[in-house]
Amino acid sequence: MKIFQSKYWLLVLFIGFKSAAQFSTTVPLSKDVVSGTLKNGMKYYILHNEWPKDRVCFYFAQNVGAILENDDQNGLAHFLEHMAFNGTQNFEGKGIIDMLEKKGVSFGADINAYTAQDQTVYNLSNVPANDSKLIDSCLLALHDWSGFLSLKDTEIDAERGVIREEWRTRRNSEFRLRLETDKVLYKDSKYAKRDVIGDLNLINTFDYQVLRDYYKKWYRPDLQAVIVVGDIDPAVIEKKIIETFSAIQMPKNAAERYYVAVPKNKEMNYVLAKDKEAQETSVVLYFKKDFDKVKNNETIRRDLVNNLCTDMMNRRYQEFIQNNETAVLNIGTGTSEVSRLTNSYYLYVTPKNNKTLEGFKEMMIETERAVRYGFTQKELDRNKEAVLSSYKNSLQNKDKFESDGLSEELVNYFLKAMPFESIETQYEKAKSRLASITLAEINQAVKKLQTTDNRVMTVTGPDKNDVVYPSKEDYVSIMASVKKMPLEKYKETDTDQPLIASDLKGSKASKETAIEGIAGAKSYVLANGAKIVLYPTTLAKDEVLFSAFSFGGSSLVKTEDIPSSQIAVSLVENSGLGTFKSTDLKDKLNGKIVDIKPYITELTEGFKGSGNQKDFETLLQLLYLYFEQPRFDKDAYSRMVTGFSNSLENSANTNPKVFQDTISQLNYNRNKRVPLINEEFLKRLSFEKASEIYKERIQNAADFTFVFTGNLPDNVLSLIEKYIGSIASDVNKKENFVDNHLDPAPGIAKQLLVREMNVPKASVYIRFVKQFPYNYKNVFISHILTELLSKKYLDLIREEEGGSYGVHVNSGLSRLPWDEYSMTINFDSDPEKVEKLTKIVYEQINLTQKDVTKQEEIESIKSTVLKARAEKVMTNSFWLNSLNNMILNNDTFKDDVIYKKTLKEITAEDVKAFAKEFFANPKTVEVIMKSKPQVAAP
Repeated sequence: MKIFQSKYWLLVLFIGFKSAAQFSTTVPLSKDVVSGTLKNGMKYYILHNEWPKDRVCFYFAQNVGAILENDDQNGLAHFLEHMAFNGTQNFEGKGIIDMLEKKGVSFGADINAYTAQDQTVYNLSNVPANDSKLIDSCLLALHDWSGFLSLKDTEIDAERGVIREEWRTRRNSEFRLRLETDKVLYKDSKYAKRDVIGDLNLINTFDYQVLRDYYKKWYRPDLQAVIVVGDIDPAVIEKKIIETFSAIQMPKNAAERYYVAVPKNKEMNYVLAKDKEAQETSVVLYFKKDFDKVKNNETIRRDLVNNLCTDMMNRRYQEFIQNNETAVLNIGTGTSEVSRLTNSYYLYVTPKNNKTLEGFKEMMIETERAVRYGFTQKELDRNKEAVLSSYKNSLQNKDKFESDGLSEELVNYFLKAMPFESIETQYEKAKSRLASITLAEINQAVKKLQTTDNRVMTVTGPDKNDVVYPSKEDYVSIMASVKKMPLEKYKETDTDQPLIASDLKGSKASKETAIEGIAGAKSYVLANGAKIVLYPTTLAKDEVLFSAFSFGGSSLVKTEDIPSSQIAVSLVENSGLGTFKSTDLKDKLNGKIVDIKPYITELTEGFKGSGNQKDFETLLQLLYLYFEQPRFDKDAYSRMVTGFSNSLENSANTNPKVFQDTISQLNYNRNKRVPLINEEFLKRLSFEKASEIYKERIQNAADFTFVFTGNLPDNVLSLIEKYIGSIASDVNKKENFVDNHLDPAPGIAKQLLVREMNVPKASVYIRFVKQFPYNYKNVFISHILTELLSKKYLDLIREEEGGSYGVHVNSGLSRLPWDEYSMTINFDSDPEKVEKLTKIVYEQINLTQKDVTKQEEIESIKSTVLKARAEKVMTNSFWLNSLNNMILNNDTFKDDVIYKKTLKEITAEDVKAFAKEFFANPKTVEVIMKSKPQVAAP
């Protein structure tokens, strides 16, 4: 199951002394939430929400985690979370999963859980809300998780293998580095000994009763909350919760739920951690601070002030990197929750190789510049506008708040007293707070973010002889010297000029044509030849999505120039548009809800983008500039090449890179048009070629189709005529892609890699590719076959053998340059078991061609497919993708009638027939990488 991870691994938890502290908030809970506390102490929160429509989410939050384990229970909080899906009082074995999957609710995607140091959270998501019995069953599952797990000896023993393999899979470079930094981050605290997944020796040998003791002690109603969010009647759900959970008894003489505080430190704590597979050097400087025990409007306002400071600081860092020859690849700052009781402000820098001290100094200088002189009024106004614009956009699209996201917010309300207010209230308060925040207040706040005590510095990087790391004293000396350095005030760039200064003539649209199969969708052709497709919807109140595409792509690029083609788009994105450098462009677009990304793939080039009604014109202006006025900056190119070079120096010959490179070589039969990123790749990069390729691929509007869907503005066509109609074109020039045969060699291509590893592990990658004519029915059958194999491998390899944390099976269908079906299977395992498990993979593939699958298994998968379809058709992205695929593949739209009819008609014999055809001599790639046998010490 999921282990809690922050967005960045450096934001981990570290804590020390015991405390009975708990949090509260004076901010009233949103009146839309129905809440209460049962007599046994269990809390509940219920919220009606209609996205997705006809779906409901059930979350069960437990205010307990790994920090409460005794030493003989290290890892058992996480182990217990796994056991919640292995039998309860009312659901034998895999009963919870089996019940829900029959209703289209998938294990992993919808049925999941995670364990952290201070919490354990279970969820059943996207459950059909119109099935009263199913809702009752979901509440009964939560009831059983509260205190009625079976915890049978046989099930515990079976799960040991699964946990072992999860432990093995997660022991990557990032994890190993974290274990080292934890010794200092968690200095003198229990957290240094609690990494959630636990001690493998203990996992293998713990006594059954030790797990049951943890369960009995900590899983109890006063530490639990039921959270239900979705398209339901809160009054009905509240009655069901009271009936289902009130009888659960609160244990007598229950243990106190204690918390652990981070030890204070006067001197800066420091750690250097190195790993042979580390991809980059990173320096992080933490300033630890106590969390507010009471969250109120004052603390929220203060946090907003601090966030404005860090946002402006991050903007300055990026501008510094963009405009100077620096020793860094990246600099950043922010605040991070490090425990229930401790927060932190942090600075981090990713320096170029062997320029660690120089990069650190540059970060500290730019930080000191802001501390010493503060920010400008223009910077503050721009940032305020961005924050308020974000709130406005959320308010306008409140009908698209996902029930899962709202559930997670209520989990935080229960666990951490994080205020939960309606978006209307949030917007009004944000508007008022922003209006009251002054520049003087901001410039005082930025001075207080850094402290002289409670500092921790972590340095991580590659374990290589040619990488030199400074000492702790070197960093301390830099910090002291920067405080005394003479510095100039920050000078801001003028971004007041318009995005497009010249007058655009545009070109008119010709006749209007209906798109067959999608009522309301229409196509046009502009006088410059550009093809336009518009599909206005009301699926979201203020969302516009768009795409643009043309055939050709990198297939038309010379083989020797392929490396340059792969950086062409990034070069423009890092350079800017028109008269604006990339950082200035971000300032110009501040507060606007707009996003646009160009791309060049093997067969096509084009754009993907989004926005809202108000900023739709800005979206079109950016599109125009990407065609007509892209920038190509040599300094940006130099930074990109340096980044590649740094990464390559650190990753060359590491196990992950060798494995992925081998897979790439076999998947493309060592085709020179799919180069590996190595020294030769870097030598073939060219600024001139990358610039030239971009201009060759992203040009000529007459060769592009532009598709727009969503809540389109009333003047959508006139705006398109102005901007897309002004893009240069040649109606007589049409391009198509070239088939460069980027596919595996016929037959079976195998490679066994035996490598030195820190942790014994085998990684298996198997891919099948088969070309045969497309038909709509086979799209479904291919997916069903994939799901059937996934379930078989879950039962046989994960559960019965305890051989892998999970076997991933994915299928694919490409229509261009030919009709081709593919399937990929990959997993990690104990190297001593890899031969046996790989044999099981192939055995099950053979059985799908010989034995007829039970129709009930197929019907269960069909339910999931239909449920997913019902959810997708309510999104603009579904319709954009449908229109794209129709045009690219010259296909027709399959409405719900055809969709359901095709799916309904599929039988077990159809699946068997497809499997026989697909697995009959497909092109096959198999790569296995395993550790060298470990030699026992004499």
